[in-house]
This record gives sequence, structure tokens and C-alpha cells, in this order.
Amino acid sequence: MRGYFGRLLGNEETKARVGRAIESGRLPHAFLIGGPSGSGKTTLATEMAAAINCLEKNNDLMPLPCGKCNNCRRIYEGSFPDLKILSKKKDRATLGVEAVKDFREDMFLSSTEAESKIYVIDDAECMTPEAQNALLKVLEEPPRSVIIMLLATECDRILTTIKSRAQYIAMSRFGEEELSSLLISRSNEARTMNLTDKERFRGIVMSADGRIGVAEKLLGKRSAEENFEERSEIIGILSVITQKSSYADLHKAISNFPTKRTELSAVLERMMSAIRDLIIVQYSPNARTVFFPDAGAAKACCKNASVKRLLSVYEVINESHELCARNGNVNNILANFAARIKTGTNK
Repeated sequence: MRGYFGRLLGNEETKARVGRAIESGRLPHAFLIGGPSGSGKTTLATEMAAAINCLEKNNDLMPLPCGKCNNCRRIYEGSFPDLKILSKKKDRATLGVEAVKDFREDMFLSSTEAESKIYVIDDAECMTPEAQNALLKVLEEPPRSVIIMLLATECDRILTTIKSRAQYIAMSRFGEEELSSLLISRSNEARTMNLTDKERFRGIVMSADGRIGVAEKLLGKRSAEENFEERSEIIGILSVITQKSSYADLHKAISNFPTKRTELSAVLERMMSAIRDLIIVQYSPNARTVFFPDAGAAKACCKNASVKRLLSVYEVINESHELCARNGNVNNILANFAARIKTGTNK
């Protein structure tokens, strides 16, 4: 049986479905590929671009894409003229209308050599409403032989009018045991860490939350140490904010939060996972945890916190996370966080 998208791990149903559509030539003109960072969105988009333009596409004896022909090699190298990628600048929180308009205009130009021109918009949820509406015009009347791929971590920020004109692909995650086995089979670092420091290795697997790309990044010596320290800091912060602590202790705990919005957002997301664990173990001693190594570790963290208090803290963390997504001022977010944690009341 022909294999599809060999560079993408997991997602077997998606690979077979999209691979067969490419073989048949019955592809929609637009895709919305959704999933968290590290879940394989970029890999899938690259594999699709290679498969669509693979010179061995009609050869059933070769995998799709073959990965060896001239087109496949250049797509993997990033030098294929008919694959265009747009993403927001690192110092910007949004992707503006002018950049999208320029990208859109290029779609109406003739291809350089390929049958299909591929346009990928990374961080698609970061497009402003004006930018999304500019893209909508081309989705309503797409140029011939143009395929648009939108990659997004938060698809709910994409306009409904955009989503209704694109085929949605959800990236799947690996289970903990499956991810552990996969890492051990692919990485010497994972094998060694699993033998010498099981707690740290399990922390990486849990932090990755089923995302192979994130897990592989965390396996590096420096990244593994940073991940271990971050998890320890989160537990330390939780042990303070879930109790009736003094202003001094609260200020000291919150001072450990990162001051960059993207980093703060990531920490808050992990804290929400930890709080979920703390709430669940109150009701089920053997509950499966997603942040703590096990239910015992979760109970030890905040053994005196009531469920009411944990729910209140979760609400504050969730609100702060949403403010980060809306590009709120970090200092204001942290100040509001501290005030609400201390009072234990809503605004």
C-alpha cells in the first residue's frame, strides 16, 4: 500500500485522506490546518506542497511525496519558486492587511514552473480582521491552480466567513505512552534520560502535551533543564497563590512570571493544566494527571486548598491567558492577576 507524508508522524487518517485527494486531483482550493504549536502543522503543509508538485505523483510504486525528485528536494530546502509562505514578524503581534494584500496579489500571477502554486499563511489567527477580510476576497473567487493553506493554533480567532470557505484539518496528538515510546525509539537523549532521570523525562512528555515537535525540542540538555526549572517554578507559584498568602509572598511569586507576552501566555496555559490536576485529584485519588507526574504529587502541592479556592484561581489564570491572546499590556495583566488572587473575588 502506498505511503503518504512520510515526514509527518501520526495523523494516519488525515494523511490517507489528503493523500488520496491529491492523487485524484480533487483538492479544495483552501485548507485551515489547526493545532497547537509543535503538533505538525508546518510539516503537513510542507508535505502537501511536495505531494501536489511531486514529479512521481502518479507512480504508485513510490511514496507520496517521493522526497527525492527535484521538486520535492527544493520544497524541503525552501527554494521552490511556486511555494510562498507568509508569517507575522517576530516583533509584531499581528499580521496586517497590507502584507496580506501583497500576498493576495501574487496569487494572480502566473506560476513559474509548477502546475499548482501553494500559498501558506502561518500564524493565521494573528491576521487582523481587515487582513482576514482582504483574504476573503480571494477565497470567494480563487485563481485557477492556487491552493491556500492557513495554519492556526487558535482557530476560533479566524472569521467564520474564512472558515466556511476552507477545508478544516485538525492535527491529532499522541497519547503519553505513545509519545514516550516514539521519543525513545527516535532519540538517544530520550533513551538515556528515561534510564537515568525518569522524572525529568516524564516531565518533558507531559509538558509536550502530545506534541512531538515540542517534545523533541525539550530533549536538548539546556531545554530539558529550563523545562524542569519552569515546572518547579509553576509548582512554587501555585503553592502560594492557592493559599491565603501575604502581599509580600504573593509579589515574590508573581515576580517569577515572564515579562514577554508569548512566554507569559505559555506559562499561564501550563498553570491551567496544573490547576485542573489539583481539582480532579480532590474527587478521584487515582485520577490521570496532565501536569503533575501523578495524583500524589498534585495533592502534595496544594493539600490545604479548597476546591472553591482552586476554581477561583483557575478563573483568574484563564482570564489572564485570554488577555494575553488579546495583546493586553503585560504589566497590567500581572497587576490585575495579583489583585484578583489576593482578594479572591471577581472584578
